[in-house]
Amino acid sequence: MSGSLGGSISAASTCPGGIERVIAVVVTFEPQPQAINTVLATLAPQVAALVIVDNGSCNDAAIELPAALENAIYWIRLGENRGIAAAQNRGIQWAREQHADYVLLCDQDSEPAPDMVTQLITAARCLVANGVRLALVAPSYVDARQTAQIPFMHLVDGRPRWFGCTGNRGTPEITTAIASGALIPLATIDAVGGMLESLFIDLVDIEWCFRARAHGFRAYGVCAAKLSHSLGEQPKRVLGRMLATHSPLRNYYFYRNAIWLFRQGYVPAAWKLAIALQMLKRYLVFPAFVPPRRRYLEMMTRGLWHGLRGRGGAL
Repeated sequence: MSGSLGGSISAASTCPGGIERVIAVVVTFEPQPQAINTVLATLAPQVAALVIVDNGSCNDAAIELPAALENAIYWIRLGENRGIAAAQNRGIQWAREQHADYVLLCDQDSEPAPDMVTQLITAARCLVANGVRLALVAPSYVDARQTAQIPFMHLVDGRPRWFGCTGNRGTPEITTAIASGALIPLATIDAVGGMLESLFIDLVDIEWCFRARAHGFRAYGVCAAKLSHSLGEQPKRVLGRMLATHSPLRNYYFYRNAIWLFRQGYVPAAWKLAIALQMLKRYLVFPAFVPPRRRYLEMMTRGLWHGLRGRGGAL
């Protein structure tokens, strides 16, 4: 399955039933009340329990817990922004203490379809029954602001390929996945380790996927599972194209953490080359055309410098 683009478990494969305990971990930082309340209302009914790990928000009082689900939603307040990786690890630890079989990671600005978890757990069950050492299963992502799929990525014959689902069928193998919506067996996290907290934010999920793959685990996309996810900030028109952009600060973390990943032997060379080219293009385009131009240049350059120096944690 790993040698071809979009290879799937066949329909004739054995897919047994089961009752797995799934716990959702939702990380928040200054969430928009309407968006996070939508996440809770749609996700909480699909899982055994949901834990909100808040990274020091000032406005968490605006989060409204659905009355019918108050007993299934729990809070962990970290009191300060410790980064996405630390918050996810704290939520995973809590899920482990509640005897979860799977943990489902979710961002505060994602909206899962009502049957997303059912589709993911069904696919996971089928893959495991067919002998797959499962890293994770991920939904098909759509950025509603651009009405476009966020593509999966898979390394094929030493080259990264980006592709989307053409329908609601199929479980293509992928190499990396966005953390939001990812369903991960706790047993895999026990074997691979948790999220790398020194990265703080950006490329945390990508690094974990490569590390899991180096341990012999494989990730899959599930075309029948749907998640609406806002990738980056509001898209901007750049050189005639609408692009999802991140803030200058997020670009700092991306550049810094990418340099760190470039030094890791378990990260494929093909990915390093593709990301290096992306970084070069962004470094040339953003300071010239995307406001605040000077700030983008400053933060990208600082990220490169700190990456070369091996700096981690919060800026």
